[in-house]
Amino acid sequence: MNEDSSMLWHQRLRHISIQRIKRLVNDGVLSTLDFTDFHTCVDCIKGKQTNKSKKGAKRSTDILEIIHSDICCPDMDAYGPKYFISFIDYYSRYMYIYLLHNKNEALGAFKVFKAEVEKQCRKQIKIVRTDRGGEYYGRYTEDGQTPGPFAKFLQEHGIVAQYTMLGFPDQNGVAERRNRTLMDMVKSMRSNSKLPESLWFEALKNDSVYIEPSSNKGCPQDAI
Repeated sequence: MNEDSSMLWHQRLRHISIQRIKRLVNDGVLSTLDFTDFHTCVDCIKGKQTNKSKKGAKRSTDILEIIHSDICCPDMDAYGPKYFISFIDYYSRYMYIYLLHNKNEALGAFKVFKAEVEKQCRKQIKIVRTDRGGEYYGRYTEDGQTPGPFAKFLQEHGIVAQYTMLGFPDQNGVAERRNRTLMDMVKSMRSNSKLPESLWFEALKNDSVYIEPSSNKGCPQDAI
């Protein structure tokens, strides 16, 4: 492929859509490209299998007002981290990712995230929106599900915890879709480059950089 091939840049940018590539060209991020060679990407078809989501909740009006979080298990053969957790600011769509060896590390990751963003933005997190998984809310006992360390930490710091209802994952659609997009990009990149599954977390760290500048609403860092 030539250096000005749109298909080449589609692969380099972790299989983002042609519309997003054209936006990068229009914004001057990329030089003029040849889009005549852009064709159906087999690796994208293999990697991207999604369902339509319902319209999300009302958008927040300020940075750190609402933070969406979700834990994803790529289900790949790896000797390193088994999960990753994402924290996404609903207003700016800025995202932080932390690799986890087990789900019990979720609270530690949130403490690191909270300290960094609150100091940088000079604001405080008001709401954290997650599913009702044990790593967020608490474990089930004979008396039902009781608040665990993560839920207690939010309460102690005056942060409102919002949990999705069982069977309604779209209530936390921001995090669900973003994690799914990341995994689509990882799978597509691995399919194209023939990388082993054991390197999924290295691909993830790289892809998380590419998903932000090419997002639909511009660079979220500008809002911060």
